[in-house]
Amino acid sequence: MLLDQLLRPFGYLAIRHPYKWIVDWLYPVMFTVLILWFMGAYNGFRGVMGSDGVISLVLSFIQSLPGFYIAALAAIATFGRADIDSVLPEPTPKIWIKFRGSENLVSLTRRRFLAMLFAFLTAESLLLIVYSIFLISYGTGLVGTSFYRVSLDSVIGVSLIGIYFLLLCQMVISTFWGLYYLGYKLHE
Repeated sequence: MLLDQLLRPFGYLAIRHPYKWIVDWLYPVMFTVLILWFMGAYNGFRGVMGSDGVISLVLSFIQSLPGFYIAALAAIATFGRADIDSVLPEPTPKIWIKFRGSENLVSLTRRRFLAMLFAFLTAESLLLIVYSIFLISYGTGLVGTSFYRVSLDSVIGVSLIGIYFLLLCQMVISTFWGLYYLGYKLHE
């Protein structure tokens, strides 16, 4: 039960909407593939991990994001206009909510959608910070791993870097989507 509550911010990914998978997965995967191709074609993957690598530079930026996301979450939770509690227009995002032992498909209000989005972004940014520190500290050692005398440098390295940039792209794209909702859709 406690683990379920701790992982609840990632429940944002379970929201059902016809276009949401594009923002959550398609665009981040496309940008990640593009980034990996660019890195592989021009620089290789050396210099991505480690204390002077790209991940270290990105970490210095993403360390400030949880505070921003929490401030946005607080603003959404206390926003005073009544229309923020109206259901989003069609196609309305929906989510399965367990209530008193039964699951119900609930249409999301603007407030609930934005609260779930910024809770997810807060959790994902914290996860990305921890993952960045892990890659900076241990990533280069993991890349040098071999299995039965077969070097796993490229497989492990590309996988670790690919997961990192997938999470990063997902966070950045979802942030822009949240800013769009806060700046434009909230006032419709």
